[in-house]
Amino acid sequence: MGAMEDEVRLIRADLEEIEELDGPCELLRGRLEGTPVVLAKCGIGKVNAALAASAMVQAGATSIVFTGVAGAVASELGIGDVVVGNKFSQHDADDTAFGNPIGIIPGEPPFWEPNPDLSAAVLDALRELEEPRGHQVVAGPIVSGDQFIAQAEKVAWLRATFGASAVEMEGAALAQAASHLGVPFAVVRILSDSADGDAVADFPAFLNDAAHRGRDLAHALAKQAPRT
Repeated sequence: MGAMEDEVRLIRADLEEIEELDGPCELLRGRLEGTPVVLAKCGIGKVNAALAASAMVQAGATSIVFTGVAGAVASELGIGDVVVGNKFSQHDADDTAFGNPIGIIPGEPPFWEPNPDLSAAVLDALRELEEPRGHQVVAGPIVSGDQFIAQAEKVAWLRATFGASAVEMEGAALAQAASHLGVPFAVVRILSDSADGDAVADFPAFLNDAAHRGRDLAHALAKQAPRT
């Protein structure tokens, strides 16, 4: 799954035996490296990510890997580094009027965690791909909200409040939906900007590079998957 055209276009171009499926977003079934896959371009935002997760499972997906870009939050991370989410929160969920901490949705857990085996496989593949290129690959918390973050003050708040490594607009919604659907998931975010005053300029310039790196990961994971 990816949110934007640049996050899925190269993977789409490499698919074989493509079948277009009905659904709430662009949804394709095909083969990559001989492995059957479902590819979704979900659109931007939390609701779109949740809808796409449900549609992918209905189309036969047995696990979901989200690839895309995000803003860096952790001070030790920079543009080009990669975060694999190990904890997910929705930073714009606010039930504090009823005494709950920020980021808590009533009836939901304090945060969501991915499938450890899938995340470990994703981390291993990324380290082989990215570390020779000079990029850090880390597991860390990802926070999501229906906001494009471009203020240093907001970044500092996300770091202090959630201990976040990266901020984006879909991952925690996928985590919530996949948890309810009972499907393993992982979220990979290539850091395209520092989510500060330069974010608007940095973000589009980085998308093409991220598209190629997302395709490399998709091929690596497809090669590892059991053939059916």
